[in-house]
Amino acid sequence: MAERLRIYSVDAPPMTMDQADQGGFVADITLEALKRAGYQGEIIFDPWKRGQQEVAEGENLLIIPFARSPAREPNYTWIAKIFTTERSFATVGKSIDSFEQARAELSSIIVGQGTAQEELLKAKGFPQSQLRTLKVGQRETEVLSPNGDEAWFNGTPETLWKWKRSGRPEKIVIGKAVAFDDVYLACSRKCSPHLVETLKAAVDSVIADGTAQRISDQYVK
Repeated sequence: MAERLRIYSVDAPPMTMDQADQGGFVADITLEALKRAGYQGEIIFDPWKRGQQEVAEGENLLIIPFARSPAREPNYTWIAKIFTTERSFATVGKSIDSFEQARAELSSIIVGQGTAQEELLKAKGFPQSQLRTLKVGQRETEVLSPNGDEAWFNGTPETLWKWKRSGRPEKIVIGKAVAFDDVYLACSRKCSPHLVETLKAAVDSVIADGTAQRISDQYVK
């Protein structure tokens, strides 16, 4: 019987989704890669901050969708890049097209706790008083101010996905991309070299033969 690997994740549609009928394109690509490498996968949806810590301190635990960043770099093993995502500010109102504009014109910025987005805003020197930090998935679409003085800083595909399904009547305005992140399948810092090697080859094959693109297209087209 195939060895079962634990994959820690977060509800971040359309990349990863805590739903019985849809897993999200990053999850589906990961599970296909595991299958090709001869493993089974069990996806675990723990609170995101805690899940990251468990993976970092554990052994041979996987995590998706995981943006590679300087702060995370030494704490994990980076197996394979799955895709590149863009980060943007979303408002009900004007377009926010730069960090400088966001700093000057927004009263607050909604951002997910423990995310690469939060890390990036802090690295850019945004004061905590300007950040409205929410647990990931805590109905960001419902609390975003309709006055245009607040933005949600997030990955653009997830913002569009959630807004479309939120039921809110207003038009969401997505600013220009202000950052790009490589999203990885990552592992604990203590990760078997054989596991890393076989999974990297499997992810690369899923991308190379067009399977990854076909899976992505089912979610984002």
